[in-house]
Amino acid sequence: MKKLNVKKGFSLIELLVVIAIIGILSAVGITAYTGYTANAKEQASRTQFAQIVSLVNAEMAKCSLGSGTYAWGGNCSAGIVEDTDEDIATHMVNNLGMKSPYDQTIAVGTDQANPAFVYHLAAAADPTGDGDFTIYCDETADTCNIRNNPGNGVVTMLSQTLTQE
Repeated sequence: MKKLNVKKGFSLIELLVVIAIIGILSAVGITAYTGYTANAKEQASRTQFAQIVSLVNAEMAKCSLGSGTYAWGGNCSAGIVEDTDEDIATHMVNNLGMKSPYDQTIAVGTDQANPAFVYHLAAAADPTGDGDFTIYCDETADTCNIRNNPGNGVVTMLSQTLTQE
């Protein structure tokens, strides 16, 4: 019976080839992952915008039918008041648990001087940071303007003006 000669271990060249292949696959994977996460954050920001516009629109429609209270507090009979924008911003974070898709640690801001994930303004303006919202409610016109910067290099801000009937 003839014995087979079995080679034990890998040669240095074989090991270097395996390491090179792993490095190439890692580089491609990291690049793809970065793109997927950036797109997911942008989409999450757009979804939050749609949810808030829908909520504010529904609450305004509900209140136009009669008495009651807004989801963010305040009597429907009072309509849009000075603090409505701040109340909506606070409701988004405290009651709905919304956080910035770009930084889950960002807390709600309350004014333009301290911009954060959501802040209300003295006048309508575009949000500055990726995923940020601005909310401006005008009590004399019974309107609320909600704007969102979806981030990910998108130049166009999302904007919706809602009117209390």
